[in-house]
Amino acid sequence: MTKIIGFGRCFGKTTMAILESHATGHYIVCANRRMADDTFRFAKQLGYTIPFPLSVSDTRFRFPDGRKYSDEPVIIDNVEMVLQSLLGCPVETITFNSPHVITEKDRYDEEIAELKKELAACYREKEEDQAIIETLKDKCVDLMLENADYVWEEMARETAKKRANTRKWKSK
Repeated sequence: MTKIIGFGRCFGKTTMAILESHATGHYIVCANRRMADDTFRFAKQLGYTIPFPLSVSDTRFRFPDGRKYSDEPVIIDNVEMVLQSLLGCPVETITFNSPHVITEKDRYDEEIAELKKELAACYREKEEDQAIIETLKDKCVDLMLENADYVWEEMARETAKKRANTRKWKSK
């Protein structure tokens, strides 16, 4: 199955390619060596382990085991630039066959649904935490009242002792 990930600039396409590569172990193919280096460095910054990306601009484009062709699927990052690098001319239009294309709107809808789920989970956690906080507040108030009762009782005992002590001296 071919997946198409299409967003504008800086919307996470390369990050998604890195995640796919990390999950599957497939190579990412980039238009040039600089993009391959940047992609590998970015994957390391994100904490993902991926095979070093391949570059089509290398004259000796080969897989790491030396083969020029492979049965393994690859992940192409920025297909337009990869095709321009391969063909040596600008790409005007790209067509493809894939019944599994997810439109940008569908992808955004999926993301929004995920964010709503996460938000609902946060609110549930907040309510649970609030209940715990209220319980702790009640316990704190109970302990403070208990402590105040104890202190008042101690003060009353001390006062009673002092009064009893002064009576003894006065009576003699």
